[in-house]
Amino acid sequence: MKEFKFEGSGFGYAWLLIWTTVVSFLTFGLFFPWAYSAQQRWICSNTYVDGRQLKFTGSGMGFFFQWVIIMVLTSITCGLYAPWGYCQFKRWETENTHFAD
Repeated sequence: MKEFKFEGSGFGYAWLLIWTTVVSFLTFGLFFPWAYSAQQRWICSNTYVDGRQLKFTGSGMGFFFQWVIIMVLTSITCGLYAPWGYCQFKRWETENTHFAD
């Protein structure tokens, strides 16, 4: 059985969440892929599986165009594309999560 351990602090995440939310708001959401990447890097750097630290290698630029397509298709279909877009989003997230060692 795998042991999962998370060592992040509420203060550390609150600060990250505040600045990424503010910048995303100021850029009308265009910064979201970079904000989410920063949040995933923080989560992974504080997560261990059987003593092995996770690492997130995704980047905002690496997800930006996929994210724009997801947003456009979700808008055009009045939200019907959202479940497929979410799965595409989670695939990108999973493909970019690895063990640090």
